Amino acid sequence: MRLDTVLDVRDGTHDTPKYVENGIPLITSKNISNGHLDFSNIKYISEKDFTEINKRSNVEKGDIIFAMIGSIGNPVIVDTDRKFGIKNVALLKNINHSLDMNFVLHYLYLLENLWIKNASGAVQKFISLKKIRSSLIPFPPLEEQRRIVEKVEELQSSISNLSK
Repeated sequence: MRLDTVLDVRDGTHDTPKYVENGIPLITSKNISNGHLDFSNIKYISEKDFTEINKRSNVEKGDIIFAMIGSIGNPVIVDTDRKFGIKNVALLKNINHSLDMNFVLHYLYLLENLWIKNASGAVQKFISLKKIRSSLIPFPPLEEQRRIVEKVEELQSSISNLSK
């Protein structure tokens, strides 16, 4: 199935809001790495700018975000209730409760390589929402998705243990 038939695919702002000393965190690609959100080196925006960005991309716990400009990919499942805005970051929201977001996350790692190969832009590579939305994703039954996730995580753990 196409991603946009099973997920709500959006993105954050592409404009650069005015930064403030204290406010709401603004997540960009530099704040997403190794499967985690990094709030340590963050810029802040006003509540007003956050409200505007949030109309377009209301990020919630359990959503998936990833960089779509520059370092394409690095998908993460949002694991915090902390509010933040996103800039140049894709947002995937679950609209089909027969879809395990961990399954989607692991599948995005495969798509990431394809997207990087087919990225547009000369100076700074990017993947468009149109390309993301039209990307194909397998849609096995929910229990099969969970078995796949379990096996992938088991294999990742084994590989991680070998490298220690």
